[in-house]
Amino acid sequence: MYFCFNSNSMKYYIITILISLSISCNTTNKNNDVTSFGGEIINPKSDFVLFLKDGNIIDSLSLDANNHFINNYKSLQEGLYTFKHGTEFQYVYVQPNDSILVRLNTWDFDESLVFSGRGSAKNEFLINLFLQNEKEEESMYKYFDLDEKEFEFKIDSLSKERHTIFTEFTNEQEQEVSDGFKKLTSVAINFPLFRLKEMYPLFYKKAHKHKKLPTVSNEFYDFRKNINLNEENLIPFYPYQNYVVNYLYNLSYELKEKDSTKNNLTLNILNATIENIKSEKFKNTLLKRIVVNDFLKSESTCNINDDVLNLFLENCTDEESLTQVKNLVNDSKTIINNELLNNFTILSNDNSIVTIRDIIKNQNSVIYFWSINYMSSDYLLKRIKYLETTFPNILFVGINMNRTSENLTAEPNLKNLDISKQFKLTNDSEAHRFFTSNYPRTIIVDKDGFVKNGFTYLDSRKLHSELSKLK
Repeated sequence: MYFCFNSNSMKYYIITILISLSISCNTTNKNNDVTSFGGEIINPKSDFVLFLKDGNIIDSLSLDANNHFINNYKSLQEGLYTFKHGTEFQYVYVQPNDSILVRLNTWDFDESLVFSGRGSAKNEFLINLFLQNEKEEESMYKYFDLDEKEFEFKIDSLSKERHTIFTEFTNEQEQEVSDGFKKLTSVAINFPLFRLKEMYPLFYKKAHKHKKLPTVSNEFYDFRKNINLNEENLIPFYPYQNYVVNYLYNLSYELKEKDSTKNNLTLNILNATIENIKSEKFKNTLLKRIVVNDFLKSESTCNINDDVLNLFLENCTDEESLTQVKNLVNDSKTIINNELLNNFTILSNDNSIVTIRDIIKNQNSVIYFWSINYMSSDYLLKRIKYLETTFPNILFVGINMNRTSENLTAEPNLKNLDISKQFKLTNDSEAHRFFTSNYPRTIIVDKDGFVKNGFTYLDSRKLHSELSKLK
């Protein structure tokens, strides 16, 4: 919901930077055709912020000594942009002549994000709408056991409430809200609710422990008539993209139940994507996402079904995605279950060279390769602390995948991990061939040095049960 940020320190910051921004705009362009974007990053992860449109980098903005950044742009088109810092990103809606400033703390990226300056109100509204969506979606899970009409009533109530809030917001604005922003906000309001309706049959089935999906009326999906699955300018917008994915999954579950020969859900989803998504870039993104998810959800050691892999290879046209998936398959074959783990060299925090076999000798062990490009340091810390507490007799060894000379505890959260269990790879370590796909992996080894699972991952739902088997 929409609210204003009130803080004396923040007001001082806004006034200071707006003065400099105003001077900059007046001196660089007097025809009032300049759009500005800047702000402040607290606890920065790097020394720059990326500014992007449709996934393409427009600018790399350097942080100054005070962690501030700013730049001016001529003739910037109205629309949805993103800014990225470290592994996190967020949206910003920009109109010509806006002077948008952001302020955030990387330790709590979305929740700490504050917008200010000309054009900030619409972005403040959007970020609060996103956060509200997250809370409401979590609360909606308890309603999946309701019958169709009762569930739809809940959805309609949320929809009316959100549209009322948006109407109040538009009435409060001094300038007329643009059609482009109205359309984007409509997607942000409606598509998370449409997504819940696509999820409803499967979750209803699970809630009632039925063998088949429930039959829902045609009217339940009336909203589909007005949805274009190939709207190019909305593809980067997650409420839109997530709806499309859940729509494809729903079609695939329905097909699986209707046709006994279509019992491979992943194949169904791939085919549904190929049939329904005409945008080549979007199709490639979804195909890769589906195949990687299939890989990670394997019953034990991660692998990809041959039929799934072949269908992906035949229909994906993005060379980078093709290479990564092929490498992922090859990576999964580099370590064999029930064989001794191949030895490899690693570096301790004091840069001493040791071997993995020396570190895990005579201990049940979990070796997890990690990278902040795939997992936040905050999540990594919480996950390892939980696992170490749950399985105190298992050694958890962390290996930083990044080829960097940085101290292993450069990430603030990682200072809370036991540094004696944290390592990085030597440049010529044999382990580099374990992840040519650059995807993190976790290896489970018993106390005799035999591999019990050569490729799983830290947040696998099956990890707990596999670790419980170690004796």
